[in-house]
Amino acid sequence: MSSVTTIKVPRHLRDRLAQRARASHTTLAGALEQALDAAEEQEFWTAVRISNQRTDADPLASVALRDDLEDSADDALGTDGW
Repeated sequence: MSSVTTIKVPRHLRDRLAQRARASHTTLAGALEQALDAAEEQEFWTAVRISNQRTDADPLASVALRDDLEDSADDALGTDGW
């Protein structure tokens, strides 16, 4: 059995968590874990967006990372050239 602990939260927060748990057909712990997972995922994608904005602002980075699909020389390479 995994270890457990008790945390003190205001009653209104416990009630909100219980409501979310019922709606998701999970336990209080499951609802809390889902909320933390969602928050961490949101933080990750926010960091990705910020990083991409910095890259978009740097003209050299945007050229280096861009797909140059219009380059006709790529078509002449063939499978051995890749």
